[in-house]
Amino acid sequence: MKNIIVLIVLAFSTYGFIGYSGVIQVKNNITHFDSTYCKANDFPKQDISKQEEDALKFMREEEKLARDFYLTMYDKWGLKPFNNISGSEQQHMNAIKSMLDKYSISDPVKNSEKGVFEDENLKSLYSALIERGNKSEIDALEAAAEIEEIDIKDLIDAIKSTDNEDLKFVYGNLLRASENHLRAFTRNLNRRGVNYQPIHLDKNYYLEIINK
Repeated sequence: MKNIIVLIVLAFSTYGFIGYSGVIQVKNNITHFDSTYCKANDFPKQDISKQEEDALKFMREEEKLARDFYLTMYDKWGLKPFNNISGSEQQHMNAIKSMLDKYSISDPVKNSEKGVFEDENLKSLYSALIERGNKSEIDALEAAAEIEEIDIKDLIDAIKSTDNEDLKFVYGNLLRASENHLRAFTRNLNRRGVNYQPIHLDKNYYLEIINK
């Protein structure tokens, strides 16, 4: 038993760590495993407002937008960050889905096909991002960084708009993961000589995220 424990500790020290959130983060800042959707169900159910329902449904599709875009850009350009992070976005979709199920809220994602959304604004945004990302690797990476900026901003708003502990827990984990993803995409842009400038986030907050 002691040998098993030692091996587990060595494995985590080599590949990443488990924070209190239940997220294992590998050293390249890509989420490797996320048990958020499991742990969030440990919280008791609370009353949920229409605003909180709408936020959950929106975040479910917004995470799908990110997943679909990264899958499409990986097919187009073959860059590893798109492949790695698309898997993380699927886990985020699962986490939101667990909250929809917990509160018996209808799932807006009725079709897993890429680019299919109930929300018209997300549908339009996705089309614009795809058009932009198809131009070049740099355009695709910049669009990806912008997606993470939008996601971060919307998650912060969702956290501020709820008093439900399970929702705060899920959103908080997704927020930290999105910060990781933003760092990954900006790092890839830097390697290509591009100094990404934030579009949706306050510059100081953006720099705080990047310099963590």
